[in-house]
Amino acid sequence: MFYKTNLQYIISYLGLIPYGLIFLNKHFFFYIEQKITFDFIIYYTLIIIVFIGSEKWNLQKKIPNHLIIYGFLPSLFAIFIIILNLYSYDILKLFLYLAIFLMTQLIFDYILIYAKSAKKYAFYYVRLPLTLIITLFLLIKF
Repeated sequence: MFYKTNLQYIISYLGLIPYGLIFLNKHFFFYIEQKITFDFIIYYTLIIIVFIGSEKWNLQKKIPNHLIIYGFLPSLFAIFIIILNLYSYDILKLFLYLAIFLMTQLIFDYILIYAKSAKKYAFYYVRLPLTLIITLFLLIKF
């Protein structure tokens, strides 16, 4: 059965480990100061958001312009959040913005990419659960 497991799926779920470690630190270990914890969560989540956006880009073939723009929007959003964070914008609002963007990105991914596809395994078993878990972490404010 292991030979059928997609390594990308396993690595995707391993991406939750940093969230789990930060959660454990915040509630049990108290080694990392809160500002560093919050900054890490913001930047790590932005990496995920930008990575998801970049998945739409395929430089080997021509893709529709709306998908090119849609793939670029997460990078633009990331710049906006980084600037707000550098200017010490309310951290709880930043977490809320990240959660909203992740959920919006999830909905539009389904509409633009998965709705017409017969193969929705990646969406239902990787994309949807991971996005919901990350959003939950963001909304409980660590």
